[in-house]
Amino acid sequence: MNINMFTRAATKALVLPLLLITSSLVHAIDPPKNPRAVVQSATQIQWEWDWVSDAAQFEITVDGQNRGLTRDPRFVSSDLWPGEHSMSVKAVDWNGQYSGPSVTVKASTTNNNAPVADVQSTQSSERSSNTSSSVAVPGNVRAREVEQSTVQWQWDWTPGATQYEVTIDGANAGTTPDTQLYSQNLWPGEHSITVRAITDAGQYSQPSDTVKIVVSDNFNSTSTNTPAPPPPVQNDAVTNNPVPSTDSGPIDPASYNYGEVYEKPGYELSFSDEFNNSNLNSSRWNTQLRWDGEFNGERQEYRVINGEQQFYVNIFSDDQDHLDYVVPNHNPFELNGSRLAIRAIRNPLKTNNNNNGHGPLRSMVEQQEFLSGAISTYDKFTQKYGYFEARIKIPDHVGTFPAFWLHHQLRKYEGTRRTEIDIMENLGHAPWYIYNSFHYFNNVSATRDGDPVFVKPQPEGQIHTGIDYSQGYHTYAVEWEPGHVTWFIDGQQVSELYNDNVDHENLYVILNMAMGGYWTNYPESSGGLGRNTEDYFPNQNDLNSFSNPALEIDYVRVYKKK
Repeated sequence: MNINMFTRAATKALVLPLLLITSSLVHAIDPPKNPRAVVQSATQIQWEWDWVSDAAQFEITVDGQNRGLTRDPRFVSSDLWPGEHSMSVKAVDWNGQYSGPSVTVKASTTNNNAPVADVQSTQSSERSSNTSSSVAVPGNVRAREVEQSTVQWQWDWTPGATQYEVTIDGANAGTTPDTQLYSQNLWPGEHSITVRAITDAGQYSQPSDTVKIVVSDNFNSTSTNTPAPPPPVQNDAVTNNPVPSTDSGPIDPASYNYGEVYEKPGYELSFSDEFNNSNLNSSRWNTQLRWDGEFNGERQEYRVINGEQQFYVNIFSDDQDHLDYVVPNHNPFELNGSRLAIRAIRNPLKTNNNNNGHGPLRSMVEQQEFLSGAISTYDKFTQKYGYFEARIKIPDHVGTFPAFWLHHQLRKYEGTRRTEIDIMENLGHAPWYIYNSFHYFNNVSATRDGDPVFVKPQPEGQIHTGIDYSQGYHTYAVEWEPGHVTWFIDGQQVSELYNDNVDHENLYVILNMAMGGYWTNYPESSGGLGRNTEDYFPNQNDLNSFSNPALEIDYVRVYKKK
């Protein structure tokens, strides 16, 4: 895989060159020194090495197999077999050049030559008898019917807990690291849940209070989320009957019931969605990013972009394993009749701390820390020039990376310049800052990714007005004209640029809720958390305080010149 297929510039104050990983590797950077191993358990080893000056990333090889890239000078291997394991590591500089391999370090997961099975058996026995009243009981257990035959169970995070044991309708439903769980295909009638907290040492709390809910025959949504403004009544102009929610055109008929859509002189609607229905419209939206879940040869391949920590759940996937294995665990798209929320949760499918950059479905979803969502109009709607806007409420939560942006439809062999206009980007720990930017590539060809160019609009592309944008809905927009892009927040111009390279190609619309990534972990001067390399998001405190943030979208509207 070429990890350079797509990289959104990870920062607006600091632009990093893309890594061009090629087969012509020049050893212009020193190999990592002092590789070492820390055996953490009978099945897990943490590999470490000294930092290399000028290194951008490190390529890890464990037991002779490439385990991908990491920015940290450490890597954790989990689910290892009993016996000896080996690791070597290469440094990769900012130009994509690799060092030679480090010396190979070896370590054994066998504890004092005792069989690993004996170690696991002892741990299991200790855990089964280690129920302790000193572990706090999960509080505020609650239930909500989110759709027909589906209940969302939730509870508050318990100090010291690393996972929770859930009992539903008197049967053990397993454990989860998250503070919520979904039950689907429930029969009409009463259902119940109790929850026990489990510490990393294997101590169990007493069971929580039992919470019950009655699942109805005819579901009626009563969302507790803060709603966007209620929609007006939507009626067909001829028959005065409600317009069906299955409308398949690029324009949501409900848009014409809002007076402001007529208030842009010289423009008319070309695409819209008011999200007033109870389901996402598949005729307007994909629920994946184009390069994630694509076929590569005869297999379907998933990718990590920008070091981000989420796996995007594709509810419209044509990968049956994705539909069967991932989608039942979390639908990130919540519609309440007046807005769409894209919600991120802890990933209940996570089993390891691998850092593979790409691979088949299960290997990729099982290494990611969160499940989240993205929508795009790729292959459904594109436009060159016009006015693009969305009314959005961003989350106020450490680690979130929401974005509203435009991206190129064409591929390398079709003549793209890989154009991208970022209308709104934000890092959740700093909801007072909104970022605008423009990206394109020179010298793109069918066999070459091209040379990245980042253009910062004036006055700086980092918008700070003193407003906490997470406290309410705000309208983010660009007016795109030949050689000219102007950014707006709530109708007020905040930045602009003049550049003929914006004129090259049609773009499609994307809104997504990313988690973590390189930019989140950059220094404060670049917008990031300002943590050291040993404390990247998400650390354990981040995970303990995680509260399922969401990007809320009232509407998306695109206009074209009349």
